[in-house]
Amino acid sequence: MSYQQRLLSKSYPVWVWPNLIGLDAPFIAIVWQKLFADSFNVKLPLSNYLTLFLVVWVIYSVDRLMDARSLRSKETASLRHRFYLKYFRLLFFITGSCFLCASYLCLAVIPLEMLKIGLAISPFVLVYLLHRKFSTGPMLAVVPKEIFVGLVFAIGATLPGHVWAGDIPEAFLSSPVIVFGVLCSMNCIAISVWERDSDYQNDSSALPQFFPIITKFFTPVSWIVFIGLLIFLNYSFGKNYYNESLPVITASSIGCGIIAIISHFDGRVSCNIMRLFADMAVLIPGVAFIIA
Repeated sequence: MSYQQRLLSKSYPVWVWPNLIGLDAPFIAIVWQKLFADSFNVKLPLSNYLTLFLVVWVIYSVDRLMDARSLRSKETASLRHRFYLKYFRLLFFITGSCFLCASYLCLAVIPLEMLKIGLAISPFVLVYLLHRKFSTGPMLAVVPKEIFVGLVFAIGATLPGHVWAGDIPEAFLSSPVIVFGVLCSMNCIAISVWERDSDYQNDSSALPQFFPIITKFFTPVSWIVFIGLLIFLNYSFGKNYYNESLPVITASSIGCGIIAIISHFDGRVSCNIMRLFADMAVLIPGVAFIIA
């Protein structure tokens, strides 16, 4: 049986489908958008959540389409990349359709101020996609792509809450955005570390490929990050620092703690389960604080 035939006959567990079709990142984005909005006592229109969901999904889908076309070892590629390779034409069409819908929402529905700030972020997304296509190693020669993506994701996900609250400068520099960016970056680094075997021949810009020692020291590094956030959280509570920011800082700290704990299971369970755990580490604290 040829590789393509084996690929077509491949069945996927139900629990991996959100990642296969790229729903994990958009759901995480709107959950944290909701948490930020609640923290700032801002009620966002439903159109803002839909716009963010579509924009995030389109960006991730374009990235995967590019990856699927440039796979050097299809046999060792991750499930999501094999899935995108299998349904490339269909997903290309769906991505284009969602891009048109997102463009309409951005141009005709969301506030102009939010569109302006969103356009200010878009060059970073373009730089990332161009780097993925034409370059290897760190972003902008010095920044690991996982940290770059995590910070841009955090800014984009929290942008609507800041715009509607009238705190636009805070969208880039506030402590909750930075702490949430740390959580997102740790999530991206964790996934790169736990998928290092899949990335070995297919993603030379992944952190473990040009800095392999991170695979040995990720667990202690994740605990150091978690402890550092706990210290900052304790300081924030003690100083009554940014009352509206405490739920976000607390949830982000808990998420980093979960990543530190599950890092001990690296090599004991499959990389697909580890990736699921990594996403749950970001999603669950956000949902918990929204419900609370």
